[in-house]
Amino acid sequence: MIIPITEPYLWLPVNKERPEVKLHFYQEGKKVQEIDVHLGGTEDSFYTWMDVRPYLGTELEIQSQAEKEQLYGIFCCKEKVQNVYPFRPKLHFSPEIGWHNDPNGLVFADGVYHLYYQWNPYGVVWGNMHWGHAVSRDLIHWEHRPMAIAPDDRGTAYSGCGWVDEENLAGYGKGSLLFYYTAAGGRNQWSADQGVQFTQRLKVSTDGGDTLLSTDHCILEHVIGENRDPKIFYHKESSAYIMALYLDGYEFAIYRSRDLISWEEASRLSIKGMWECPDLFQLDVENEPGEKKWVFWSADGYYVVGSFDGYTFTQESQVQMAYSTRLPYAAQSYAGVKDRVISVAWLRMENDRGNYRGVMSLPAELSLVKQGDSYRIKMQPVRELRSLRGPWRELVMEKAEKEGARRRSGAPFERLSLPLQGTPAELAIRWAPQNKGKTRLLLGNYEIVVNFARETISFCDQEKHFDTAIIPFCPRNPMSLTLILDQEVIEFFGNDGIIYGAVETGENVLRKVLTVESDVPIDSIGWWELKV
Repeated sequence: MIIPITEPYLWLPVNKERPEVKLHFYQEGKKVQEIDVHLGGTEDSFYTWMDVRPYLGTELEIQSQAEKEQLYGIFCCKEKVQNVYPFRPKLHFSPEIGWHNDPNGLVFADGVYHLYYQWNPYGVVWGNMHWGHAVSRDLIHWEHRPMAIAPDDRGTAYSGCGWVDEENLAGYGKGSLLFYYTAAGGRNQWSADQGVQFTQRLKVSTDGGDTLLSTDHCILEHVIGENRDPKIFYHKESSAYIMALYLDGYEFAIYRSRDLISWEEASRLSIKGMWECPDLFQLDVENEPGEKKWVFWSADGYYVVGSFDGYTFTQESQVQMAYSTRLPYAAQSYAGVKDRVISVAWLRMENDRGNYRGVMSLPAELSLVKQGDSYRIKMQPVRELRSLRGPWRELVMEKAEKEGARRRSGAPFERLSLPLQGTPAELAIRWAPQNKGKTRLLLGNYEIVVNFARETISFCDQEKHFDTAIIPFCPRNPMSLTLILDQEVIEFFGNDGIIYGAVETGENVLRKVLTVESDVPIDSIGWWELKV
């Protein structure tokens, strides 16, 4: 099929129920793109688009085993598809359309936070790994930018990181942005036909991150398995750039470079239970002034605390889990931020009714706190979120009769109802020391239960149990919990950030009534409306 490219965008029909087909795109006999798509026909789920501005005024040939009626649904258009979904999150980043997963290339440069991410523009399932791109000046309000990296003959574009080359070591200009990523050879037919394996490659931007140009640099040839997810930083004490790389199984490698181009292996480490998306960063210990520790991090939110000399990471703690729920994954910290460590995670959402799937967590600031002889990560929403707060509104719990259950002798039971106003909100609760009892928060069909007797927080709706978090708090001490309420998602931060998790909710929760019921005393409860 030949299509004259007369407009900037090629619209493609998608039907979630149709079988997946391959589309191969050629210009003048040379292959320029290949995608997998559940191509629609007469009955479509939605339309998506391909940016074909580089081919304006030419013709593209599409080769495929798809039915003719499906191919006839492809056409050029002046505009991108306007993918409007009324329940899209207001605080949390979501893609314009399609599937997204890991945050990539997180870098702060010239006052702009760049968020690249794993993206399938052609469906709401994993595949066709591109890098999408968005920018922000405050980590809250994001502007979508054009697609940054597309699959090619070296493979699909897996995860990676970004760096500002302030000294022009790589030779592309002072202040150029360098992007290290995994070319996943064999993950598209294009590269599989050539027998290409997973390699680490470099792209560069000299226009502020909008255009990522290929270089001739294969930073690392194939090492083993699906070696992937490079993450780099500068280690001042040993005067070298460091790359953490996932290898295979539970094994990782650390590489060193003086020029950001040539990398040599320095050491390997294996930590059972940790895999994918490594990160290595240093954190201040809040309650030990002047003390800093290194943290080695992996995709699930598992981490270990230790020391790092520029060559070897020495593990000094057991493996710990930063997350209380299973929704967050593949977090990455920002490069280029001097005064704090900011982490963003992918939230693995199930809802795809908006013709996209997955959102990002709120960016969080990380620190460590010492507890006895061990250290634990603390996570707090970035300070920029506070600028959205309206006036603080103290709420009052009122005495009520407990329905459908026998009250404990002498136990109080209190309730309040708070109609939400369609905007995100931040709810803060503080309890006196407790040994038993529960507080329940009901939001539409969604329920959150803080159970002091079992030391758990559980999350469920009317149809299925979602998650249970074991909360590391002492019933003899006060307990605090902050919940950030948004469309589709709630993030919670307990005991000043020692506890963190995220859960998916139903649609339109910001128009529901929040009910709080408690048979344990609540010291204080209140909320801020967050004006996005």
